[in-house]
Amino acid sequence: MPTEPLELLFRKYFWAIQLACIATAALLVAKIVNLFVEGALLPNTAAPALAARPAAPVQLPASLDMERLSRLTGLVPVVEASPEDQAKPDLTAEPVRTSMRVKLLGTLCAAQPEWSLASVLDLGSQKALTVMVGDRLLTSTVLDILHDRVIVLNNGRREYVSAEAGEGAPSLPTTTKVTEPVGAWGAGIKALDANNYEVPRSEVDRAINNLNDLAMQARLVPAFKDGAPEGFKLFSIRPDSLYAKIGIQNGDVITRINGLDMNDPAKALEVYTKLKDAPRIDVDVDRNGTMTRMTYNVR
Repeated sequence: MPTEPLELLFRKYFWAIQLACIATAALLVAKIVNLFVEGALLPNTAAPALAARPAAPVQLPASLDMERLSRLTGLVPVVEASPEDQAKPDLTAEPVRTSMRVKLLGTLCAAQPEWSLASVLDLGSQKALTVMVGDRLLTSTVLDILHDRVIVLNNGRREYVSAEAGEGAPSLPTTTKVTEPVGAWGAGIKALDANNYEVPRSEVDRAINNLNDLAMQARLVPAFKDGAPEGFKLFSIRPDSLYAKIGIQNGDVITRINGLDMNDPAKALEVYTKLKDAPRIDVDVDRNGTMTRMTYNVR
């Protein structure tokens, strides 16, 4: 078979073969481009598999070996104690003189400690404060009230407040020092009748300035009537006491002084401080169920 006609045929249709090769190449390029575009647009299906992998363990900061560091540096580490580890105040320790700027003016000690009262002078403000057990006194809490001192808890330690100024207070002038009673109580008191008396001003001042001694001349306890506080009941009155000299008897209940009810313990010392300049003192007494008024004219 002759080859010339075949060659002529090949040349005649070469353009078709070339066109087919170009189309094939274009199709191949299109598939490659399509593959890259599809990978960029479709979501990554391998992400859940990666998320399902267990997380790597978290590396915590290394802690210092304080004992080893102390050996290397020669320094002693200071560890701050927690509030639970801090030492609690020793309530059995012997009290020391208070560091507060206060001074004890007087106390009224009742048979029941919660009814006891104390009058304390704040030397900073020169103000008299009346306190009971459990009350706040400046920076402290009152623990107990005795005849000659008040025990407080101040900054975690037991302290006492007495007639001497606290450690943080300057010495007071000698003219303000309270003097102890001299001689018998009631000198110069004159009974006009069973309910009326004349009392020298010096005796009133002596009683106000020596509440401790006055409180020891009789026992005072709170009195109640129908379940409500009525006043203060006196018994075990000493025969040589001021109470006996002004006509107060065992079992008397003092309900009112100069119009002020004595049903509130905090009013007792308040009344004492107001008697200093009073020209007349009226004391209402419940005596065996009968109300009696004792009147004292101060001269």
